[in-house]
Amino acid sequence: MNETLRLAQSELKKYNLSAELVIRKDLPSFEISAKDNAITIAAPDEVELLYGVYELAERLGGYCFFEPGNDRFDPARKVTELADGLVVPARRPLLETRGFIQEFPFNDETPQLFDWMAKNKLNYLQVWMKYYDELSPELKTMAQVRGIVIESGHHNFNYWIPGRKYNKTNPEFFAEINGQRIVSSDGKAELLLSEQLCTTNKALRDEIVKNMLAYLDANPEVKTIAINPNDGFGWCECKECSKFYDKNDMGDFYSVSAHVYRAGRIYHDLVKYLAAKLHEKRPDVTLTFYAYVNYCAPSPGFTLEKGISVFLATYWRCINHKIFEDCPINSHYADDIRKWVGVKHGGKANIYEYYMGINFYLSLPMVHHRDIFEEVKWYSDNGVDGVLTQFHLPHWTAYGANYYMFAKAARGENQEAAVGKMFCDLFGNDATAADAFYAALKSFLLSAGECHIPYPHSLFSRTTAPQYQDLIKKAKALLALAPKDPFRQNIVAWMEYVARFKQLFDDYQEGKLTLEGVDAFEKWCGTLDGRRIVVLPRLASYLPALRDALKNGTRWLHFNIDWEDEYIRQHHKMWTGKEL
Repeated sequence: MNETLRLAQSELKKYNLSAELVIRKDLPSFEISAKDNAITIAAPDEVELLYGVYELAERLGGYCFFEPGNDRFDPARKVTELADGLVVPARRPLLETRGFIQEFPFNDETPQLFDWMAKNKLNYLQVWMKYYDELSPELKTMAQVRGIVIESGHHNFNYWIPGRKYNKTNPEFFAEINGQRIVSSDGKAELLLSEQLCTTNKALRDEIVKNMLAYLDANPEVKTIAINPNDGFGWCECKECSKFYDKNDMGDFYSVSAHVYRAGRIYHDLVKYLAAKLHEKRPDVTLTFYAYVNYCAPSPGFTLEKGISVFLATYWRCINHKIFEDCPINSHYADDIRKWVGVKHGGKANIYEYYMGINFYLSLPMVHHRDIFEEVKWYSDNGVDGVLTQFHLPHWTAYGANYYMFAKAARGENQEAAVGKMFCDLFGNDATAADAFYAALKSFLLSAGECHIPYPHSLFSRTTAPQYQDLIKKAKALLALAPKDPFRQNIVAWMEYVARFKQLFDDYQEGKLTLEGVDAFEKWCGTLDGRRIVVLPRLASYLPALRDALKNGTRWLHFNIDWEDEYIRQHHKMWTGKEL
């Protein structure tokens, strides 16, 4: 028996459900029907049958799959009497590719993640290649049985051409900057920020293809790989590479790349070459690549051919506007999306989202659970094939509603029905009060101004301390309705964390913050460990910039990176009309 079908049948028993499972190739997705109180789940394949089982559990069985590793069950919500006919009609998902981007190693919670993804009908996980290398065969099988495609990719120039191997043997493979070949810091730096390759070098290109084919032979289950630059900038300036640049044609303010020249032409020339060579021997493999910072838009003449997929990263997007609204940031990303869809020629155009704060994982408020439905509908209407978002399990209190509703939206569910059921499942009779709390949190974000990019300075500099105390008060009022509810307790702790972060920021602005104050804040945050409120290692990697500024007497805005700080200054002036 097919292992996915076997899992579907065992999940029926696990959730105390009864249904006949039927394969019907004519359907676009699963459907659930009833006759004489007997239920049939029909679907075009076994994965959709599995999805149908989970839909039945949530729709009629009294279950809610809000959080990985924590199924909720309310027997009062179980439906036992059904009218004959379609209970859930078949409908084609709005997005073909629906999933997550994982920037952390696989761990003991990975089975919970794979389980949750299947329960919420997500089918794609993009991971760093170095982390995929650590994934056990058992977990690979667990993902495959649940219909989850794992893309081995992310920023990976240094994976295909590691400095520890090629620095000495082929220094010409690495970017030339100011007349000198760089020495790759591979093995020292996590992201190799602004370290690239000499991408026009034919020997380098052929070496990448050779390494890709060897990788695919060693990992026969992998059908999707990537060619993505190391994070940042630093493109090669040798004579051949320089033919692909116009150094007067700079990047764009909205994609934080106005300080460097565009790199789209040179990057896309590499992608085109590698895809052609790879597909000569492995036409079954999909090659993905990024559209990001100074290579956001398709270069002239470049097309998305069959077997090639792009992921456009909406980096430093405004969260107070939807992606398609009139906004000095988002409207440019919407234009880029249309351009990528316009060059599809058998390939796919996808979105790389940040429903958790543009890579900072700091658990600052981001309330997208309603907006996501409108954005996903816009993406679908405009020819986008898929959406992935970065995520982390330890901040589920802060962003779980975003992820949960993203999964519903991507399948084409009704916004009000899905959001309403979520609040009822999580808060029971207090659903209206919970909805009001999240609405207040959304209003708080909008109070920062029409536009808001979710780094700390953007939020904390344009909101007031009493607003945070009001949010704590509202969270405590919600908790008072059910004092023993762990999720409500975590919401209160989340609001207290955000308020303390704001106080830290204000103390710094007023010249009152000390190193001891930063230590005390971090120590308090440590009490939240294990509660899925904030990703503590990410916070720990953020605070050194603040400590360095205090020690050195320099101005702290963000990570103490000059070009980033300059964009924050420009944003501040654009939002407030004042110099920073």
